[in-house]
Amino acid sequence: MRITSGNLKGGTAKTTTAVHLALGLARSGRTLLVDADPGQDGAVSWSQEAEDWPAERCIVIAAADRNLARQIRPMLDDYEHVVFDVGPKNPNLLQQALSLSEHLVVPVRPTGHDLAELGKVFDLAADADALSPLTAELLLVDVDRRWASEREARAWADSENFPTMRSQVRHLIRFAYARGTAPDELGDYEDVLAELHEGDKNR
Repeated sequence: MRITSGNLKGGTAKTTTAVHLALGLARSGRTLLVDADPGQDGAVSWSQEAEDWPAERCIVIAAADRNLARQIRPMLDDYEHVVFDVGPKNPNLLQQALSLSEHLVVPVRPTGHDLAELGKVFDLAADADALSPLTAELLLVDVDRRWASEREARAWADSENFPTMRSQVRHLIRFAYARGTAPDELGDYEDVLAELHEGDKNR
């Protein structure tokens, strides 16, 4: 499976999503996690901080320049799974990652401010899908079910024809403090992975 965790908006849990998905996929095959976020402490530093990172099963590299696709494409067949963690405000990097992916997961908090850049993201996904099959879906993160914002965000996404995953990631302390760890149990991200696998079977 080849997944991009991406959004042109910053601060939407892209790295948290990429790391959890990569750790989950690494249980079933050798996985490459590509840190394509030049401006932040991304997946590389996360893995370096984690004392129990499964380095033999989940290899993390940095590739955050205009040669991303050229650098990674020859490596694809060496891994069962590849996950891209793409930083914000960089449509060129996102476009390159999408050209090598089968799935785009767009983490987004259910707030109006975080929903603002989604049109551009889905335009890039449509361009990539025209060249090679790509699914693109929103993943609602930092969700508190006591609030109406989750329901409102889903209704808005539906009105804009933005596909949204059934799975969602709740507003939990475990995710806020997950950085620098390599959890065996992925919590809500187990459901995200299961839904992605289900989508693969139905393609």
